[in-house]
Amino acid sequence: MNPSFTGPLPKPAYLRLLEYQRQRMALPAYAVDLPLLLFILFSRIAAGLSILSVFFPPSILWMGTAFFCMVVATAASITHLTVPARFLTMIINHRSPLVWEIRLAGALTGSLTAQLLVRMGILPGFETLLLWTSFPLSILFLISTGWAYRFHTHPAWKTNILPGYYLASASMIGFALYSTTYPNPFFRLITVTLLCAEGFFILLYLNYLRKTSSISLKRILSGKDRGISLAFLLLVLLLPGLLTFASLFTKNLESFAAVLALSSGAWVVFERILFFRFEQPDFFLSRGQNPERNLTKPLSKYIWNSIHNDIINCVCGVIPAKAGIQKF
Repeated sequence: MNPSFTGPLPKPAYLRLLEYQRQRMALPAYAVDLPLLLFILFSRIAAGLSILSVFFPPSILWMGTAFFCMVVATAASITHLTVPARFLTMIINHRSPLVWEIRLAGALTGSLTAQLLVRMGILPGFETLLLWTSFPLSILFLISTGWAYRFHTHPAWKTNILPGYYLASASMIGFALYSTTYPNPFFRLITVTLLCAEGFFILLYLNYLRKTSSISLKRILSGKDRGISLAFLLLVLLLPGLLTFASLFTKNLESFAAVLALSSGAWVVFERILFFRFEQPDFFLSRGQNPERNLTKPLSKYIWNSIHNDIINCVCGVIPAKAGIQKF
């Protein structure tokens, strides 16, 4: 008799999905992707320095720093691949937004390399051209970073807001680093302008999460990621704002710029951690819930309710689980 009729019947597709889901739940919910974190951090520093280089005197220090950061970022991007040996094969795929991010990173690295050769006297006469070549390459690279992860299964990533925020944060990092060696009389005005731009994009993104991925918004406002989100907001808005205010009473702006640069690098790390926390996809039988797209509660009321609940818990000693407050 045919063995296909005597053997056990195959499992239904639904049971196979349930078994696969149980296997996924046994895995850690979060693990830091160190190569990707290094890629974003060092490439953000390099792009910010390249953008601001056209507004400051030529500096071999910051040009070399940008080149070193892009080399480290490119190496981290290659090691991030499951099979690093297939890097050259992967960049041939014209359809993937991730490929264009890597290509622009390579183009920016090449432009910075040429700038170093000019400073060494090997390619004289091309310094201005290469400076203005790195300027648009940096902007395009940051935009591609925001577009590269627009996956349909990750609603928290699929937005047009991230490229604008990446541009504002990179400009802040570059301006802070350059201001440590070239104090600018408009330091306070430019810092406040960039802070307002970052705050505006963060507010837009929170409103976007309210509409498309309320689970992620609840997690960062009142859930287990609240501490990380508060640390991020402290480093990206509150501390730079206090530094800018304190700089009104002194003329020594270099020290304030150095602290601002350190704060900028730290907030990129916390930004990436929050970004990884949003990595959990939304699809059938996922560990998370599907996004609630028909929310009508304003974002201000949502944030106020979260803070109000925390105040009640602290004053009255109410345990959130017993008070009926949902935990994430």
